[in-house]
Amino acid sequence: MEMKVEIVAREIIKPSSPTPNQFRIYKLCSRDQYSPHHYIPVVFFYANPTRDVIHEELVSIRSQRLRETLSETLTRFYPLAGRLRDNLFIDCNDEGVDYLEARVTHCRLSDILEQPKAEEMYRLFEPVPEDFNKNPLLFVQLNFFPCGGMALCVRMSHKIADGVAYAAFVKAWSDIALGSSETIVPDFIAASSRFPPRDDCPVLSMTFVQMTEKIVTKRFVIDASKVATLKAKATSTGVQQPTRVEAVTAALLKCAVTASRSHVLELETNVSSPKAYALTGAVNIRTRLEPPLPKYSFGNITGLLWAMIEDGGAETDLPGLVCQLRKGVQQSTDNNFTAEKTKLLRLKGEAVKVYRHSSWCRFGLYELDFGWGTPTYTTVVLFGAPIGIALLDTSDGDGIEVWMTLLKEDMAVFESDQELLAFASPNPSALEN
Repeated sequence: MEMKVEIVAREIIKPSSPTPNQFRIYKLCSRDQYSPHHYIPVVFFYANPTRDVIHEELVSIRSQRLRETLSETLTRFYPLAGRLRDNLFIDCNDEGVDYLEARVTHCRLSDILEQPKAEEMYRLFEPVPEDFNKNPLLFVQLNFFPCGGMALCVRMSHKIADGVAYAAFVKAWSDIALGSSETIVPDFIAASSRFPPRDDCPVLSMTFVQMTEKIVTKRFVIDASKVATLKAKATSTGVQQPTRVEAVTAALLKCAVTASRSHVLELETNVSSPKAYALTGAVNIRTRLEPPLPKYSFGNITGLLWAMIEDGGAETDLPGLVCQLRKGVQQSTDNNFTAEKTKLLRLKGEAVKVYRHSSWCRFGLYELDFGWGTPTYTTVVLFGAPIGIALLDTSDGDGIEVWMTLLKEDMAVFESDQELLAFASPNPSALEN
């Protein structure tokens, strides 16, 4: 029987203490202004190891703790309880965030984690209204399974935060829930001081390349030993110590381009096939700037990573791709952000196939303990996203989980590529990590 998700409770959670008037206006930085109007959806699955607590009591205990500590955390992260105003600033009016609770029926937690699928996990999130000036900047949905397991879904507006800022918020929330002495103090001044907002900044679409074919998202896992092998193969005089993200990204991009080249694609521009391929993504530049910004500076404090592959039909070289990625990261603080962002958005009118890239590795998402242990499994839910590559840590912290989004025709070739299958396992059980 098909899984059902029924909303059983809904409320607005406000900061536990009112935001002082001097903090009423939170200025977006210019990089916030260019960020897309969508929400970062992450889900944290917690198994129920307890057999001596009845389900209803468990629901009540966890619900109360999350609601109370969320309110405390919003006092510290007060802009999240405000509302966006004209792509210029956040009115920190303490209107609050949406908090929902849902009951999942006809499905156990283990059923989802046996072979995680983006489309199934996306059903654990209630759709978000499209009125961005009225919407909360944060949505929380707590889903309870019949087995006593739960899925905590936390969506934050990308307009106000990047992955680093997101991770700081959820870590601060879990620290408060656990009564930890550790304190994360966000900085809400540094971003707009370094990158002042623009009065003429357009609201840009997040869609880079419009293609007529349907897309599909699939999961792969690369264990620690295979990551080490890829790093060794990617080593060159140009990059003597590639990172695991660089090596894995290059290997995946290589296979994706090979799949794309295997057949002719039809773009809306009526160009028969891409003449080039590009990988682009956000790079955290807090510590790369001179002088560096504080670790917990809030906002979209990112540069743009670029890697281009001209389509001459030749085999893509793994070390060469890693060199391009390293160069792109090094240049991410130097390029003209506005010009690069505009250039990226204009690529949809050219014969360039753009893959979006995001890495959540080393963000500490598996460390979130609200009082009932760390997550059994956590992931970013990319359903209906543009073509691209998303990377996360596996639960042991050593492997890498991949969510690959490609055109349906490309995916059919990609997932059967023997070079890929030599290092990546297609959607293994998340219960085994």
